[in-house]
Amino acid sequence: MIRLNQYKFKEEYTYYMLQSLKEGNMDAFRKDFLDLHPMDQATFFLELCEARRFKIYSFLTPEEFGEIFSELDPFMQKKCILELDRPYAIEMLNELPPDDATDFFGLLSSKEADFYLERMEKDEADDIKQLLTYKKGSVGSLMTTDMVTVAESDSAADVLDRLKHSESDAETIYYLYVTDAKAQLLGVVSLRELIISAPDCHMMDIMNSQIVSVSANTDQTEVLQIIRKYGLLAIPVVSEEYKLLGIVTFDDVLTYL
Repeated sequence: MIRLNQYKFKEEYTYYMLQSLKEGNMDAFRKDFLDLHPMDQATFFLELCEARRFKIYSFLTPEEFGEIFSELDPFMQKKCILELDRPYAIEMLNELPPDDATDFFGLLSSKEADFYLERMEKDEADDIKQLLTYKKGSVGSLMTTDMVTVAESDSAADVLDRLKHSESDAETIYYLYVTDAKAQLLGVVSLRELIISAPDCHMMDIMNSQIVSVSANTDQTEVLQIIRKYGLLAIPVVSEEYKLLGIVTFDDVLTYL
């Protein structure tokens, strides 16, 4: 991945991307553009005129554009959503991390939000509706439901295989959350512990049952203090019955303070 602020030929790199856009050379543009960090992609996108933004939409998949959309400020997000074809916009919203999608829906009127939610995949829409119920400034308003959960009986080999092939949407894989059939949180397994464990060992044997967790109503400032105290990259959010609701990452908390 290329970061333009560290790239020796920044102006030249940007020039060739603009040329590819102008000439309609999708393959060349995608090759250069998708090598950039999402923040640099967003910076490049913001400098484009409307006609070239539309060219971007046609060159990128909804999921790929979602990476840019998440980095945009609220004003630009609302502008883009009006420019996008409705099916493209809905597919992009389906692909956004739930916390990012919830932030965007918080900008919309009830009528606008309902329009998109009614057309999104049910599971994605239900996650967003739940996150929108939490008070602004609370952990619930920041958390994501994209996390890796495992069962006590899962083997290390099976979990590693899952991580390689089917957990690309998870916000972080540094921690795996062990839950029972009722989604109650039983323990946490770090990625390091998983990697060094024998392939046939089970999650119940390597999980840490002394869990540091917070409720959805916990204040963001308090959560940051807890994360710093225990040196965590993410912290689980649980209900009164200790059901796993989601997780909050260190960078998400910092972003909103």
